[in-house]
Amino acid sequence: MPVESPLSHGQLFSWREIERYPEDWLAEANLPATWDLRGLSMGRVRAALERLVERHEALRTTYEPGGTRPVQHVHEDVELPIEWIDRIVTDPSEHERTKAELVALPFAMAGDLNWRGRLVSSGGAPMYLSLTFSHLIVDLWSIHHLQDEFKALTSGTGRPGTTAPALPSPSSPSPPPPPPRELARRQREAAWRPRQEGAERHWRSVLAEGLTDALPTLPAGVKGERLELTLHSRRLGGLAAEAARTHGVTAPAVVMAFVAAGLARHLGTDRVTMSLMSSNRFAPEDQHLIGTMNQLVPVVTEVDPRATLAEHIRRLHWAGTRAYRHGSYDLDRIAEVAEAAGSVPEHGCWVNHLFRAWFNYIQVDRKPSDPADQTPAELAWTPLAQPYGQAFRVRVEVRGGRTGVLMLADPEVLPAPAMVDIMRTIPLGMQLALTDPGRALKDLWGAGEELPPALFPSRLPEPPR
Repeated sequence: MPVESPLSHGQLFSWREIERYPEDWLAEANLPATWDLRGLSMGRVRAALERLVERHEALRTTYEPGGTRPVQHVHEDVELPIEWIDRIVTDPSEHERTKAELVALPFAMAGDLNWRGRLVSSGGAPMYLSLTFSHLIVDLWSIHHLQDEFKALTSGTGRPGTTAPALPSPSSPSPPPPPPRELARRQREAAWRPRQEGAERHWRSVLAEGLTDALPTLPAGVKGERLELTLHSRRLGGLAAEAARTHGVTAPAVVMAFVAAGLARHLGTDRVTMSLMSSNRFAPEDQHLIGTMNQLVPVVTEVDPRATLAEHIRRLHWAGTRAYRHGSYDLDRIAEVAEAAGSVPEHGCWVNHLFRAWFNYIQVDRKPSDPADQTPAELAWTPLAQPYGQAFRVRVEVRGGRTGVLMLADPEVLPAPAMVDIMRTIPLGMQLALTDPGRALKDLWGAGEELPPALFPSRLPEPPR
């Protein structure tokens, strides 16, 4: 019989977020991975996968709606949800097509395992394994950690990469990291109460200062018109890292600072409420947990046009740092806090109501970006934008040294020219933060500064009609 448990704060947050998706967009919750198996035996691959499932409860967990709250069922044993295919592989990019096929398949939120894979071999020799995980059970950090453990288990050395703990041989197993249900238990103990109360105070402060009310929200499952613009640049990530070192902050803080500046300018306000994605892995006991930990935490950020670029960046950095301390909380409880404060969504969707504008920065792999890379940047509109959710969203993804900045917005609030202007503000602000950090923020848009093609293209694409 499976063990039933309440959800951790991260699990509940993911459930509440995904349940608002339109049914035909549930695959948006999927996270892909591809593992190179060349040089391994099929027996070693299978044994490593079985040990991963044995070690980590998230891979043996299903969910049920429960009464007013969903619950998790942790199973003692499960069949590996992996399709085994043997065929001749002649195309070196075949794994990309396989990954795209798998990640497009949605998971049922209840009743089934929320991960699957396809292992492709050629003549009996393993070639690659494509995996898809739902955000209901893991976050991106967990996938990196699982891959490190898999490499350790298949290497024969018992020693993983730089982030995973050393694994002993299967004959002398060590205890696995604490599972999500153990975290859920801790979060309900009296010792956790000060953290919960601190998060509630933070939320009351945010609600008192006001959400970004100019941004309209949608009911759960309802679609609306959205525009989606993406900037790709190999130089951008390296420039953000240089600016971060110069000003003693983080690269995500630098990017967010100029996103917030552009948003405030086009909304005609001197403060915005940005929701930041917190990993919630700051405590040592949670760093190696395999589960879904991410939650959005709001921060009210002042955008003072008279501040210098250096002051603006540091202000945004420290505002975000303070908010991260409160990134783990019970979302249902926060909805009660918001209701008591008189902040009630007419449409009933608390996720869309509380997180109207959000920012996320993801370092997908460990390859650094080169600030001297002169590869031309690319700017493109998505023909079919994601038609639901928040009215403003920026997702930065750094993969293989290339930075992608995806911006999604409600065109009634931020039409296409405004989106392009905010997107251009990001590399422009970074460049000036390095060359002229004493310049006032209000002068940013009148700088007359030229951007090199590696940061922003000179020819702009036409938005979709």
